[in-house]
Amino acid sequence: MVAAKKDVPTGIAKDGYVYYQAGGVPGRRLVRNPGDEGFVNTFDSVPIINFKDIYSPDLEVRKKIARKLGDAAENVGFFYAKNTPVTDEMVGRTFEAIKQFFALPAEEKERCAWTLTPGCRGYESFAEVRGGESVQTTTADLRESFLMGDCKTELEQWQGEIPAGMRGQNIWPEGMPEFRKAMLEYHQAILPFSRALLRLFALGLDLEETALDDLFEWPINALRPLHYPPMPPTEQSPGFLAHADFSGFTLVLQTLGYSSGLEVLNLNGHWIPAPGFPETTFTCNVGDYLAQISDGRYVSTVHRVLNHSGEERYSMPFFFSPDPDKTIVPFPAGDKRKAEAPAYVEQTVGDHYAKRLIHARPMHPMVQKIKELEIPENEWCYGMLTGERPIEF
Repeated sequence: MVAAKKDVPTGIAKDGYVYYQAGGVPGRRLVRNPGDEGFVNTFDSVPIINFKDIYSPDLEVRKKIARKLGDAAENVGFFYAKNTPVTDEMVGRTFEAIKQFFALPAEEKERCAWTLTPGCRGYESFAEVRGGESVQTTTADLRESFLMGDCKTELEQWQGEIPAGMRGQNIWPEGMPEFRKAMLEYHQAILPFSRALLRLFALGLDLEETALDDLFEWPINALRPLHYPPMPPTEQSPGFLAHADFSGFTLVLQTLGYSSGLEVLNLNGHWIPAPGFPETTFTCNVGDYLAQISDGRYVSTVHRVLNHSGEERYSMPFFFSPDPDKTIVPFPAGDKRKAEAPAYVEQTVGDHYAKRLIHARPMHPMVQKIKELEIPENEWCYGMLTGERPIEF
């Protein structure tokens, strides 16, 4: 394990290294240039894949897309998804609702704060971002965000029996029903595309198309609108610290026409821009769970956001992860894996997710209560996030 340097924001090169968080632990990568010892052949751009035929009835057509997706997932960990079923009109409506929400007075946004829900759903302010990322060295407003996701107490998402003790997972701004409506409409539109994409990931691993379906019956998922104000050209702290995602995979939409911000770390320690497009195009990346499922054949790649465009930046990542009650058993990669297999501890996805979230959110009142009660880490579980194992705070 690499110790995090407290005076170095992750993603910033210092002493010849780039520092980041991946797999829940600090890491670093040596910056290499052509002619340097250890310089490798790695990506210098993010590939573009056309998904126009993702629902083709012809399996061979879908396999052709899957081969391109598999190549991108193995060698880059990122790709662009063009010509998806999500329309420009829906994206425009959703971003308009997001902009209206973030334009609300601070006191109104704080009424749906992430600290009010056990699963950290809701609004996170600029000040909370600065206070929560201990390696930051800036006083700038880096970002604000809102988080919603899967919830069995919302009729739009679930019509079955609600598990005993489960609390509502999402919290919404009062007096702004159009924001809730827009988020849930987009959420319901992105889910079927994610399931179709999951089947292409399976085909890319030379598996049956439905091989991963059982892992994603009621997946942990979350939609996180983000607002990044313009940053001064001299500001070096990323709007989002360098990290890899603890999701199955992530689908990000940036404001239509936006040209800067997201960057991807290649094997030589260089940041590769992943700009947005003038039409609806997802920037997609493999997360830690899919890397584990593939036994390291697919790579969960480090990335960051650095907004030096002079513009307001809005983005919408959607995180799609396995069911909380499932346990990942990797599909052996054999000689098709190009790097070391990711570390793996056998436990349910939900309990692993809860542990990662509790470590990542030390200022949350429920997390502080867990520490106050001295509940050992081996007892931290997904039920703490849903209310099925309530922790009063």
